[in-house]
Amino acid sequence: MEQTDQMAGLDPEAQSRHAWQAKPIRRRNRMINSCLECRRRKLKCSKTSPSCTNCIKAGRDCLYIGPRLDEASQMRLAEIKEKQGTLERELERDVAKCTTSKSAVQQNILADDIAGDEEEERDLEATPLVALDLTYDDDADEAGDMIDLGIQIGKMRLTERIGGLSRPRISEEISAGIGCAQTPSSQYLQQGRQAPGIDDLPDFLKPGSDYMVPSSGFFFGQMGEAPSILQFLPHKPSADRLMKQYFVSVHPIVPCAHRPTLEATYKTFWDDITAGYEPRCSTQAIVFAAMFSGAISMDENDMLVELGGHTKANWVTSLKLGTENALSKANFLVTTKVETMQALIMYMLPLCRAEVSRAHSVLVGAAVRMAECMGLHRDGEAYGLTPLETHVRRLIWHQLCFLDIRTCEAQGPKPVIRRDDYDTKLPLNCNEEDLTQAITPPESSDSWTTNTLALIRFEVNEMMRIIWVDRRRLATHKTTLTNVLTKIENFRRRMSEKYDHLLDVTQPIQRYAKCVMYLLTYRLHVMILHPYHSNAATPLPPRLNELLITSGIMIVELAIQLETNRNFENWVWYLGAYFQYQIALLLATEVYFRPQSRDADRIWSCLDYVFDMDRRLPPEAKSLHLLSEIQSKTALYMQMRKMRGPTSLSRAVPNKNAVAGTAHQSAAMHNPPQQQQPLGMPQETPKIEPGYTPPPPVAPRPSAQQPAMVFAGVSDGQALWSLPPNHTSPGSDSSSVEYGQQVRPQGMGETGLSQGNIMEAIDWDAISALFPTDPQTGGLSIQGFHDPNFSIANWSH
Repeated sequence: MEQTDQMAGLDPEAQSRHAWQAKPIRRRNRMINSCLECRRRKLKCSKTSPSCTNCIKAGRDCLYIGPRLDEASQMRLAEIKEKQGTLERELERDVAKCTTSKSAVQQNILADDIAGDEEEERDLEATPLVALDLTYDDDADEAGDMIDLGIQIGKMRLTERIGGLSRPRISEEISAGIGCAQTPSSQYLQQGRQAPGIDDLPDFLKPGSDYMVPSSGFFFGQMGEAPSILQFLPHKPSADRLMKQYFVSVHPIVPCAHRPTLEATYKTFWDDITAGYEPRCSTQAIVFAAMFSGAISMDENDMLVELGGHTKANWVTSLKLGTENALSKANFLVTTKVETMQALIMYMLPLCRAEVSRAHSVLVGAAVRMAECMGLHRDGEAYGLTPLETHVRRLIWHQLCFLDIRTCEAQGPKPVIRRDDYDTKLPLNCNEEDLTQAITPPESSDSWTTNTLALIRFEVNEMMRIIWVDRRRLATHKTTLTNVLTKIENFRRRMSEKYDHLLDVTQPIQRYAKCVMYLLTYRLHVMILHPYHSNAATPLPPRLNELLITSGIMIVELAIQLETNRNFENWVWYLGAYFQYQIALLLATEVYFRPQSRDADRIWSCLDYVFDMDRRLPPEAKSLHLLSEIQSKTALYMQMRKMRGPTSLSRAVPNKNAVAGTAHQSAAMHNPPQQQQPLGMPQETPKIEPGYTPPPPVAPRPSAQQPAMVFAGVSDGQALWSLPPNHTSPGSDSSSVEYGQQVRPQGMGETGLSQGNIMEAIDWDAISALFPTDPQTGGLSIQGFHDPNFSIANWSH
């Protein structure tokens, strides 16, 4: 009975496969009267003795099986027959695979082919200055939305959560790393004073203009009678303009619907309104979600001119409330309507971009559970759905997979969706018109279609899900850096082979797709290599360090192109969903400790853009200023955040930074007396937000006799510092050690294995084959997309 229940939850193909694997092929052991030669040649045997007619004619020896076989012989014969049946069945399946249609083959997810067999995911062991979880004081959220969003520095936003782990003492770590004094308590946090409201916060702690959080009433319903749809519905000309904007700026890059179907739904919606009927709640939800997305993607000036003089903020607020009201009336928490779930995903996509709070993460987690209850994690073909229905379900599910990864990066916890929990295929690479009246799935095209960009994003997102696991497996020495980098490069090359020839860079949307593809694939290098960047205990080898920095530079350059190229202005609004400029902190750290780097000029061009720095200042002053500003602003944020970490974390004491033996060079290059300037220098410093308290002048660096603090790398583009192994806090006895009160030999990591094992296990022949040296530049030859017309002179500020 239990087995029957388990089989009922499987699709027909899985049931057949399960039954075939569970039950061995059984054959009758009939008495064999024909001779062996006739049986082998499948001839009718005369069964005469001593030789049959066929064997006499052919002059062969005629052999018969004895009338009875002993028990061992019978078991052996049965085993041979079962193996024969198994081989026949496998041959049939191989033939079926070879004759599979081209469309089915192209639906395969590349990350699955690259990943291979993975071991069970394991948790990282926390270092002394990292905590898996934190708790907070009850009044910590009185300051408003800043509790989740952190600080804003230039185009970068930084919180205490870095790469899915909590790092609440990042300010002290940076302070120790650059050798500056700790900033005193801010005027905003005087002893005994209550936390300020959001209006009292300095600008760098306030949410940005793009930040939107779901309303609490959206989850739990409105008090009293739900408002009428007419309270939020624009006049038809304005609604038409918003829908047009949706199809121009939203649908091409984040499709969640079939355009012809959505256009027909929109027409039916207004037909009902004109006739005096209230449209279906699910129809209201999807139309309002589309208009809401269109309003977010629209330029402020265009809205003032074309939509009746109201500001963008007013339009967005009204349409957001209208969408939430429609979703509440559609009972989105208990719905089985795909259209309602479709509207919910369309609503969340513009919300989850650069600035993501815990409310977004919670909403996405709930959406995942709702989608699984509706069966969206199972491919529509298994249920006999039409190609159009299957296509829409695939779009919804894979957009939800993206939201899962995006919110995990920003707020945690680990991804809710696991690859082995779903079998929903990728959408077909076909135009939407091909699906409108399709009875059978159309063939997947080998050219650009309306679904190509979405396919590219979905492919990379699945590879990022695998990298999340590989980062933890590296930490527990369950895999090698060579294997992971090989996996990434194989994936990148397969992506290039699959999609490059489809993209005509003379067409804006296809050029945009190529920039997005290479930006996201370069991020894979950073996701793996950043923990080892400039680690003093086990330095990152120069070749891999160059790979990390080169990838980081190309990420920022591509992001700048996506943001500044006028051909991409319709899609600029969504850049924060791909990238939040945190990699700039890694580059700033690199150029601070290695100012003579060959890539220093390119790095500074990127940093000047990201942080809007004064190009007239010398690099030494700018790098010191930048890290000092981050340190002082995070100090204020962490105090206002009112976090409570484990007691072991509070005992850890950050100390001086040493980067791969270059600390003495950095001190000489970065800290001459004439270059020690306070951050409040008039006219020559980058912009400082109102209400920001500058730190004191940078103190001299600690002496070389003090224990060296390890720069542990950058997680998701954000710098991390940590303590060296076996380092004790000043004033503590030798038995009180940060690593779980257990003394470890020098050079041993949390797993008890040498921290150098990962680097020592690198196969340099394989790395050289993956990243050969460019004979012209002497640097690494990394496959990528470079725009010869792209120049920093064209960057706008």
